[in-house]
Amino acid sequence: MPATVLLDRAIHVSYGSAEAGTGADPGVDPDTFWHGQVNGLCGAAVRGFLALMTGLHTGYVQFRVELHPGRPPLGDDWEEAVEVSFRHRAKKLWVRGLLSEAYPAKLPPGDYRVRYCARGMQEGQRQDTAGEDEIVDAYLLQFWPGEAEPDRIVRQTSEVAAYWHKANPKPAVGDAERAEAKRRKAEKRARAKEEAQRAEDRLRWGDRVPGKRLRDADRRANPLDHVDADLAFALAETDDDTCAAVARWAAGRAVTVAGLDRLPQVAAALAAADRGKKPPTEGLGLLLEDPAVPQRTVLLPEAMANGRTLEAAQRYVALPALLALTDRPPLAAALNALWAAAGAHGEDGYRQLFADLRTAFPDLAR
Repeated sequence: MPATVLLDRAIHVSYGSAEAGTGADPGVDPDTFWHGQVNGLCGAAVRGFLALMTGLHTGYVQFRVELHPGRPPLGDDWEEAVEVSFRHRAKKLWVRGLLSEAYPAKLPPGDYRVRYCARGMQEGQRQDTAGEDEIVDAYLLQFWPGEAEPDRIVRQTSEVAAYWHKANPKPAVGDAERAEAKRRKAEKRARAKEEAQRAEDRLRWGDRVPGKRLRDADRRANPLDHVDADLAFALAETDDDTCAAVARWAAGRAVTVAGLDRLPQVAAALAAADRGKKPPTEGLGLLLEDPAVPQRTVLLPEAMANGRTLEAAQRYVALPALLALTDRPPLAAALNALWAAAGAHGEDGYRQLFADLRTAFPDLAR
């Protein structure tokens, strides 16, 4: 079966380098391509990538990519040839010179043996640069299905190829080196995560850094610190019993100011919470249209409305304070209940609500 030609064109190279792979940046030190190899023309130590050397430093070289059903014969006209193993998992193979345009070759995913061949490499090095109409060196990548094997030098005739066969190969990476690289990579990720967290904290909290308890609760709560940061931090320093009591207090104030306390089901839920029982909250939302509930609107605190003027139905803003009594942890319940209560009291009343709270719970008056 004849070869399938996947690419055959002139490509532009820089610094005597070309590459074939997924098209993405492999993100490794250049030496990594040559670890554990004996050849210095085709670096294949990074999975999914081939680092390719050319004689020409800058300019155009002829490049051809072929797919074969089996190992092809090596033509006499190729002066240099090396073989490596290559695992391809992308939809396309992209071939390009360093810092140049990439061209697609439709190589099916699979495990391959690859032969990289060169002709005119010595003349390319001597000429150093070449335009598209004065090509002197040509290169061939031949792929065929094959299991992984060590790389090998098949043919070497030029001085420049001999130089790269000596210069490029690097010692194989041992278990200790891999473990050290893994450790450094983990440290780098941890530092990046810490830096991202610090940046997020500065944006969210300013100069104050929340402890683990507040940070954990904040993932399940409304941002009360936007309304009163001192109160949020003070709550985080109290115990769970105090937080639960604050949540009950806030829920009581919220439903009262909205007139929801007139509903027997709401009163029963508050009474259950006061007895340390889980309040029955199922179906409470259906009661909001009860004629006994005042149909008032309230101007939300600016801090809750992102600085805008925003009106809301008071009963709808207040009810989540009662529903918050089932939230966990208790600190999240307190944060959510106070958020809803502040909304129910509105821009004109939430500050007095928080002053009353600090009177009822002196530990929060900090």
